Amino acid sequence: MPRPNEGIDRPEGLGSGYAALQLSKALTTAEGASDPSVRARARERISRWLQVVSHALEGSATYGSRVPFADVPPWVTLEVMTGGFATGRMLAGGELTCFERELAASLKGIRAGQERLDLNTWHLTDEGIEALQQRLQQGTYRIDLPEEAALPVVAWLLGRQRFEEARSLVGTIAPFFDRLRFFPSPAPERPAAAAQVNVFSAGDVTRRLAHLAAQPRLARQKQAIEIRLPLYDEAIALFLQTYSDGWPCRLRPQGWSTSAHELSLRTEAVQRDCPISRSARKNRKAELFELLRLSAADPSALTQRQIGRIRRIVDDFVLKHGQPGSERHREHRERQRGNVAAPAHHRIGQAVAARLAAYPVDEGIADFTALSVPITAEEADTFALAGGAELPPAIRRRLERCRRGSMTELIEHGVITSGDTIAKVLPASTAEIRGTGFADPVLRRLYAASYRAFRQRRSLLLLDLQGQVRLHELPWISVIEGDRKPDAGTMEAAHQALTDASAVAVTAFPYAILPNKLLQELRALASSAQQDLPFVDEIAADIFMGEFTNTFVEAARRAARTVSGTLYAGYYGIDTDALEALPDKPEVPRTRSWQRRGQHGHDALATLAARRAGVSLGTWHPATNGMLLEQAQILTTHNLALLFDGLGLKSALRADLHRLALRCFEWICARQQMRIADWHARLIMVKNTAYAWRQMIFYLSMLDAARRDGALEAVDALFRKQPAGFQGRFMPAMQGLRLAAQGQRLPQHEPGSDGARVFCGWSIERHWLLPRDQAHA
Repeated sequence: MPRPNEGIDRPEGLGSGYAALQLSKALTTAEGASDPSVRARARERISRWLQVVSHALEGSATYGSRVPFADVPPWVTLEVMTGGFATGRMLAGGELTCFERELAASLKGIRAGQERLDLNTWHLTDEGIEALQQRLQQGTYRIDLPEEAALPVVAWLLGRQRFEEARSLVGTIAPFFDRLRFFPSPAPERPAAAAQVNVFSAGDVTRRLAHLAAQPRLARQKQAIEIRLPLYDEAIALFLQTYSDGWPCRLRPQGWSTSAHELSLRTEAVQRDCPISRSARKNRKAELFELLRLSAADPSALTQRQIGRIRRIVDDFVLKHGQPGSERHREHRERQRGNVAAPAHHRIGQAVAARLAAYPVDEGIADFTALSVPITAEEADTFALAGGAELPPAIRRRLERCRRGSMTELIEHGVITSGDTIAKVLPASTAEIRGTGFADPVLRRLYAASYRAFRQRRSLLLLDLQGQVRLHELPWISVIEGDRKPDAGTMEAAHQALTDASAVAVTAFPYAILPNKLLQELRALASSAQQDLPFVDEIAADIFMGEFTNTFVEAARRAARTVSGTLYAGYYGIDTDALEALPDKPEVPRTRSWQRRGQHGHDALATLAARRAGVSLGTWHPATNGMLLEQAQILTTHNLALLFDGLGLKSALRADLHRLALRCFEWICARQQMRIADWHARLIMVKNTAYAWRQMIFYLSMLDAARRDGALEAVDALFRKQPAGFQGRFMPAMQGLRLAAQGQRLPQHEPGSDGARVFCGWSIERHWLLPRDQAHA
C-alpha cells in the first residue's frame, strides 16, 4: 500500500514500535468498548502484546528469524500475533487441559505440579502405548496442535518394530516433556473428509449465538417508541389545544396548566430513569418538553421566538404524521411499535444455540431445515420469546456460518467470502490427498490430522529470505515421510484439487490476488501432483530486504512467455524478451537481517523492478519498497500466468474471462467511490484497486482480439454510467487503457500528454487518485 517513506534502521528491538501501536489499540478498545466480551478479548490482547513489547525491548526475542527464541526449536508451535510477532507462549504448553486433568486423576503416580511430564512419560509405558495404538486403530482421537501427533507416531513406529526411529524421536522431544503436550485428546471417530467442507463448526456457531450481547441501540429504539414517543404525542396534543388563528399559546383551556405540569413531571421521571444521549438532548422532542415545562410554570414568560419554535415543531409534526389520535397518526405509531415488537436477537440466539446442542460440535451442518423453524412454545417459555416467531435474517446468517458443502456452495451462500477463507477450508481436502500416499490407513489418517493441525499455525515475521517451517521439518513427520509413496491416482487427485481450488478462487474473487495462506495449500497440492509451479507470495513492504529468491525470477520468466504480445505487456511496458532472459540470482553469503544484502547488485529482478519503479535499491522505506514490490508483481503477474498457462485455466475459464474482467471493474468502481475518512484506509483502497485493475487487464489479455474489444467496450460503458466526479478522477486510468488497447506505448511514471496514466497503487508522493487535501505524510 502506498504510504509515506519513513527511514527506519533495523535495531535490535525490531518490532517494538509496531507492538506498541497494537498495544495502544487494545488499550483503547478495553477502555472504550461497550460490549463486555469485546473488552475481555481486548484485555487478552493487551497481555499478549505486553509480552511482545517486553521481548522486543529486552532483546530476548530475535524477531525476523524462524527461531525467535534461542531455547525453542522451530518445530514448536508458538503463539503468534498480528504481523508475525511471537509472544513466547508455546501453544501446546501452558495450563493443563480438561482432558489432561481427567487423565491425571485417573492414573496412579502422577505428581502434583509435574502432571505434564508424568503424562507424557506415561504414554511411553506399555499401558500408554497400548492406549495410543488402540485409539489410532479406531480413529478416536483429536489433534488440534501438531505436537499432539508426536507420541502417536512413536506408538505407530513401535507397532511396526521400528525401535531405533522411535527411540530417536523420543530423544528429540523428551527435553520438552515438562512443558509441551505430545499426545492427543480423545474424540469420536472423525469421518474422512470429502468434497464437503465447512468454515466454522456447529460448536463455533453455538458459542457465538449463546453469547450474543444485547444491542443497546435496539434497546434505546424500543424505549423511545414505547415510552418517550407517547409522551411527545401528549405534548403535541396539549399545545394544539392552545391554538388560535394558526398560533399556539393564545388559548388556555381549563385545567391545561395542571395537565402540562403533570406531563412535565412524568417526562422528567422518564429522563431520570432512562437517561438519553447527549445528541438526543438537543433534538426537537427535548426542546418541546422544555418549552412545555416553561409554559406550564408561567405562560407569560415565553418569548415570541419560543412561541415561534413551538409553532414550527407542532405544525411540522401534524404535517408529517397527522394530529395525535388521528387515523394516520395511529397507523404510523403502530408500524413503529411493530418494528420493535420482535424479541431481542440475543435471546433468539440463545434459543438457536440450544437447538445446536444436538449436533456434533466439531462438524458442519448440511441441512438447516430443523434448525430454522419458528420459535416453539417450549422455547418461548424458556427464553421469554413469542411463540411462532420467525428467526430474524441476522440470526439465520449467523446460524448458517457452520454450513457444510462444496466450496462453490459455501461461496454462493456467503460463507466463504475471500481467498483467505478458501485457504481455511482447503487443508481438509489437501490433507486427505497427501495422506493417500501412505499404504497404512492408520498412518494415513494420522498424517492427515497432523497436516490439518499444522496448517492452523500462524506465520512468523521473517527476514533475509527465510522460509516458514514446513510440515516435513517436524521430527515426527520427517520420520514417516519416507512411508509416503504417491501413486498416479494421488497425483491425479492432487492435480484436480489444485485446478479446482485455483479456478474457484479466481472466479469467485477475480479482483483479489491469491493470499499467502491459499498459496501454501496450492504449493502443497502442486507438490503432490509433482508439478513445478513457482508460486510467489505477497511480501510486506516494511520487511522487504531488497532482493528476491529465484522462485520469483522463474515466475517472471514464465510470465514473460504468457503475456508476450498481449495488452498486459503493452500496458505495463514489459520487454518480454529481456524478462524471459533474466538470469538467476547467484547464491551470496547470508548476513544479518539489518545488513543490506540487496546492495550487492546480484539480484537482476530487483534491479529491473527498481528501474521500472524509478526508485533506488538499498532503502528501508515502506513506500519505496512498495513501488518496487508492485513492479515485481506486475512482472510475475503475481501467479496468474502460472494458473492460466501452467495449470490450464486459460482454456478452462475462456468463457468466463469477459465476466471476470467486468467484475473486477465493478469492484474497482465501488471501492473507489466508498467514503473513507481514515487516510491509511484510503491508501489501502488505492493499493487494492490497483491490484484489481492489474487482474482485469490480465483477464482481458487472455481473450482473442474480437472478444477483448467487446469486453473493453463493456468496461467503457460501465465507466460512463458512473457519477461525473468519479469519471473525472479516474479518467487518466481509463485513457491509458484505451491507448494501450490501440497499441500505443504509455509512459510508466508520468502522465502522457493527453493525461493518460498507468494505474499503479504505490507512490512516494500523494497518489494522483487521492483528493488534493489528502496528505501523503
